[in-house]
Amino acid sequence: MSLYGPIVILLATVSGIWIPCTLLCCVPWVQKQMLYLHWVTLFPGKWLEEPERAGFLKNQIVPFRLPTKDGERLFAWLIAPLGIYSKNVESFTRETTGVHGDVEAKLALKLLRDDPEARLLIYFHGNTATVAQSRRTEEYRMYSSGASDKLFILAFDYRGFGKSTGTPSEQGLINDAEAVVEWALNVAGLSSDRIVLLGHSLGTAVSTAIAHHYMSLDVPVEFAGLILCASFTNCGKAFSSYSIAGVLPLLAPVKLIPALQRWFSSQMRDTWLTDQRLSALVRQPSRFQLVMVHAENDATMPWNQTEELFKTAIRAAAEGSSESEAINKQLRVIDLGEAGRQEVWKFEGINISKLIAKHGGMRSFFVE
Repeated sequence: MSLYGPIVILLATVSGIWIPCTLLCCVPWVQKQMLYLHWVTLFPGKWLEEPERAGFLKNQIVPFRLPTKDGERLFAWLIAPLGIYSKNVESFTRETTGVHGDVEAKLALKLLRDDPEARLLIYFHGNTATVAQSRRTEEYRMYSSGASDKLFILAFDYRGFGKSTGTPSEQGLINDAEAVVEWALNVAGLSSDRIVLLGHSLGTAVSTAIAHHYMSLDVPVEFAGLILCASFTNCGKAFSSYSIAGVLPLLAPVKLIPALQRWFSSQMRDTWLTDQRLSALVRQPSRFQLVMVHAENDATMPWNQTEELFKTAIRAAAEGSSESEAINKQLRVIDLGEAGRQEVWKFEGINISKLIAKHGGMRSFFVE
């Protein structure tokens, strides 16, 4: 185990620098700027209306706008998988380019809608930048490569990010997520079992919140799966675990004192209680599919946040049974060598898995 982390925490504790930092983070305006970082946009993240400059083929991406119920307009990309594009290349290249108000007339949506085996992955990005940021465009290609003629991607910018109107807040981002899901259900005409929700960092909180919202309706709506990459339990713990630029965990002393951590968490304006929402989700009678992924060397958000969420979820799912026996009996651990380790827990139709990778977590400070 590296001594770097404990040494930095010790220096922060002894120096006392964490005290003014903690108090500063209790100011709502500061919280918003640090949590969302929506004002930070780097190239190529500004090339929203020219996705070809991010390495995509002509009209492989349909840029369009969609409204929210509270009057904002979100900027989104519908991304056709490469296999589908190659089969219809002439039709794609003949289409007009640019931001489209009439996305229903576009070939990508028609191909998604008409193929009952096609799936839509809704991508909820992390803080800072836009859907066009280079790390994210690489992820879109990676996700669709496993099923290059079946998996379409819908990526969008939350309010206040990129070309989306408004300013971010917890309820605001949940409204944004609802608008995107409603578009997929009612405009694209997809059944919920053809939709997968994938969140990254901040997006894990948003995707969990919207999955919880739909499962809580009078007629519950269940999606094909929920994937959480580099998640966190709640906003208070995220702040105290966060490392500035991946190297300075200035608020780390807060989490060393449970009473102080509870007080600090109570000061959060946007709480993002993913732990509580996940617990409520898995208690619902369903065939819930949950996948968690985190890297041990994630210098921005430590992987123990995902570890804690995983344990919280399976405890909630096992309630009402012989809890400890159910957890231990249904848990399978898979050693993946240098790739890390995976734990899979299955119980009465619920499937919860966690992959802790040994490598791959060196994320940029500015792109989550």
